[in-house]
Amino acid sequence: MVDDTDAIKAKIQDHLVSLGNYEIISKHLKLKLYESGWFDEVSQIASRELQKLELEGSNFESLYEFLRPKAEEKVPDSVKEDVLEKIKQYLDDAIQ
Repeated sequence: MVDDTDAIKAKIQDHLVSLGNYEIISKHLKLKLYESGWFDEVSQIASRELQKLELEGSNFESLYEFLRPKAEEKVPDSVKEDVLEKIKQYLDDAIQ
């Protein structure tokens, strides 16, 4: 079942990329994240954590492992819903 799901996800991504829709959705996502203040918020979290990690002698990987889940949870629900709706529209158009 997991392999089937991964295969379907890969086909969807390939389809979106081949038609140029992946880039359109990606740009739309970046714009919505910027407008929501997500970039500023995540940058502030990263800066604070980077200062701590520099004192500990940690590296980029440590910062990434710390920051990724926090950044993902900070994405506003409205942005998630909006982008998922865009993907759904493209897929609906592709199926018809």
